[in-house]
Amino acid sequence: MTAYFLPLCVLFIAISFHPSYVSSEIPKDMALVPTGEFLMGSPDDGRSFDDERPQRRIFMSAFLIDRHEVTNARYAQFVAATGHHTPSHTSPHFTLWVHNAPFPGSEQHPVVNVSWHDAVAYCRWDGKRLPTEAEWEKAARGTDGRRYPWGGDWDVLKANSASYWAGRTIEFKDGEEWTTFWVHGDGARISRERGLNGEVLTLPVGTFPEGASPYGLFDMTGNASEWVQDWYEPYSYLNAPLSDPAGPDGQLLKVVRGGSWLKPARNIRASDRDYAFPADRASGIGFRCAKDAY
Repeated sequence: MTAYFLPLCVLFIAISFHPSYVSSEIPKDMALVPTGEFLMGSPDDGRSFDDERPQRRIFMSAFLIDRHEVTNARYAQFVAATGHHTPSHTSPHFTLWVHNAPFPGSEQHPVVNVSWHDAVAYCRWDGKRLPTEAEWEKAARGTDGRRYPWGGDWDVLKANSASYWAGRTIEFKDGEEWTTFWVHGDGARISRERGLNGEVLTLPVGTFPEGASPYGLFDMTGNASEWVQDWYEPYSYLNAPLSDPAGPDGQLLKVVRGGSWLKPARNIRASDRDYAFPADRASGIGFRCAKDAY
């Protein structure tokens, strides 16, 4: 018996953790990000911000993550099933749901006007969780330290951003430039003419297939920024673990990743970090879910 038992045990383990076995269990709307290291953060290259440094090599266990941002249509199913309140903005002018339903034509757009708490509740309902900040970044850029999901060079046609709507690369080097474009300039006009409810310029998820990440994830930068699990601390990279970091013990702000349709090229980089109060329901913040691979 012993001579046969050990090989069968080894065979069982090999099958259980063989990539083909894992891939057969992957839901069609999710992608597997395999176990291994990746470069997290950025060097001081003139484009990065202080809170992205130092760049470090991080080991991550395998995980699954949604290929797309959660859409209004999918969030509507959650609302119908649970009675959870619908997305809303502190200013009714920016609220995109009308009579407890998504704004007409926005069903396949990413849901926005949702708080961090709303995102957590949805992911739990769907049998998932929010990704950690480290998981999100690896899923967005792969293992080679690229700036954007698609590679190292910026392209205005590969993400829904302020540059896409402007038709040129813009950086908003100061607040006045942002105000000029989005409040008084071309951005304001485009929002009125093409935005949902005359304001919000999200687009259907997957609109930019050439901007997909190495793992086949869409809109990891641009469209909607995305809530992740972690609390935000500006210098957390200095002492964070080098294996499956779960974020610092913060109390005030949650990390937001990926940049949105409002953001300039610098904030669309895969390593860029943003933040918001957990109760915020901004018109540029949505989310996607993740889960453990095994």
